[in-house]
Amino acid sequence: MNSNVYTCASILGGDIGKLPIQVYKKRQGGRKRDKNHPVSQILGIRSNPYMSAYTFKELMMVHVVAWGNGYANIEWHTSGQNNGKPKALWPLDPSKTDVHVDNVTGELWYVTTLPSGETRKLKHWDVLHFKSISKSGLKGITPIQVIREEIGAQQSQKKFIGSFYGNGTTTGGILKTPSPLDKPAKDIVRDEWQKVNSGLTNAHRVAILDAGFDYQSIGMPLADAQFIETAKFGISEVAKIYKIPPYKLGLTDMKYSNMENLSLEYVKSTLQPIITNWEQEIDWKLFTESERRVFYSKFNVTSELRGDSKSRSEFYKNMIQLGPFSINKVLELEDEDNIGPLGDKHYMSLNYTTLDILEAYQLLKAGMKSKDEAGEGGDHVEGQGNAVAEQQS
Repeated sequence: MNSNVYTCASILGGDIGKLPIQVYKKRQGGRKRDKNHPVSQILGIRSNPYMSAYTFKELMMVHVVAWGNGYANIEWHTSGQNNGKPKALWPLDPSKTDVHVDNVTGELWYVTTLPSGETRKLKHWDVLHFKSISKSGLKGITPIQVIREEIGAQQSQKKFIGSFYGNGTTTGGILKTPSPLDKPAKDIVRDEWQKVNSGLTNAHRVAILDAGFDYQSIGMPLADAQFIETAKFGISEVAKIYKIPPYKLGLTDMKYSNMENLSLEYVKSTLQPIITNWEQEIDWKLFTESERRVFYSKFNVTSELRGDSKSRSEFYKNMIQLGPFSINKVLELEDEDNIGPLGDKHYMSLNYTTLDILEAYQLLKAGMKSKDEAGEGGDHVEGQGNAVAEQQS
């Protein structure tokens, strides 16, 4: 595998692997996290007896990066209270798994070859399938197909470098003589010159020229800055296909004014489409029809969206003052223990009110309407004005 593609697979696999996939249950007025649901167990703790949830997610993402498709056979509970719910996820070899549509029934099947050599036909609801961009919607296209020509150029470049330096010298040039030489004389001179300039042990020996010979160096293509730029172009092309920021692939000479914004852009443009793909496939395949009305899965990307401590504290302060966050909510986002029931309270500044009450209060304060002039309307205005007064007191 090309080193740049390997790095992209490592980056995306590691990022998807480390992000928690949490299961939520819808309820009136909001949602509640369900840590005991089988889906929560196999995606958050252990995907099968031999793989942690991290290893499974990383492997699936590496398969998507390298082959365009990540497949996993779903093993179901067949008895007990979890009957009909997923028990384990078993990765399938993407190079030996394919998608087929029955021409008669139109039904979708997965055909795979097991390590034992057995060919097995699996129903589509028994396979968790994560895919990259697709032409048919049924099977992903490996990005390597798109950049195969570029990767081939990089591989040829590496072979050239290896071959060039194989002789142990970076010197190249010609020997000039004032008079013509016949072939035997040329062979003797060439052999003597190569004895001095071949191999690492002779790399620094001094060559003595006689009989009017003059050595003229030939400029090295590898010393040309354009060669380095070509190598960088190869990295940037691979990074572009996988939507990976170039600095993650080692292009450190690029200058960034705000790394936090770059990280946020990476989450939004690169990880979020992948996450949405995973969440929709998980919800459709791992929950029963009745469960889909109540349960859903969601990646927790809070850790990826966190800024520095100063930015986070300012954000939390504003969210507490506006009312959406409680103290316990902030502590939860920071992976800290809560402070008990008092930390669940929400706060709101007394300086805030609605526009209609504010207008009524201003009218009452200006004396534009009195109780006798406005009748019932005046009563309404005065009542709203009093409500504001009570708030501010």
